[in-house]
Amino acid sequence: MFVFILALLIVWPIAEIYVMVIVSQAIGFFWMLTLVFLSTLAGILVLRHRGRVHWQRLRGAVSDRRPPAREAFDGVMITTGASLLIIPGFITSGIGLLLLFPPTRYLVRIATFFLFASRFSVATSTATWTASRYGGPRTGEQTYDMEVEAVDVTDRVDSTAPQIPPPQPHDPVGDGEAP
Repeated sequence: MFVFILALLIVWPIAEIYVMVIVSQAIGFFWMLTLVFLSTLAGILVLRHRGRVHWQRLRGAVSDRRPPAREAFDGVMITTGASLLIIPGFITSGIGLLLLFPPTRYLVRIATFFLFASRFSVATSTATWTASRYGGPRTGEQTYDMEVEAVDVTDRVDSTAPQIPPPQPHDPVGDGEAP
């Protein structure tokens, strides 16, 4: 894996420079720089605007008490796409644009699910929030009132600390006689 990452760090910039040279030969050096600058500016604007919108969608899903998995995944994909637009280069900008469009995000979501679904197990559970901050107490639900007694336990034995009674022997048979 280390060799793959090292090769990617060497090959990727060379490929970006090669594509920039090809584009500058086709449209001119000034226009190539203009496109790189506009791509960076677009990435900053998308990150600022869409990041705020997806944060609100994520908060809305949590407040509606539904799993925010889709909103979180879309937020990560949009943030990654906008960050790739900010990085100078046409290959990274192309990948970033693909991550910004909903149809390609959907395809990436499906591909990611099939690639990583076998590596994770999903456990579901339900929870009730009864604090007034989360919508107040539920009507029709039982409340449980418990009477408990606290015992102070200390490491040293003296006359002021309460003594804990010794444990009773366990009776697995249930006939009243200890083993």
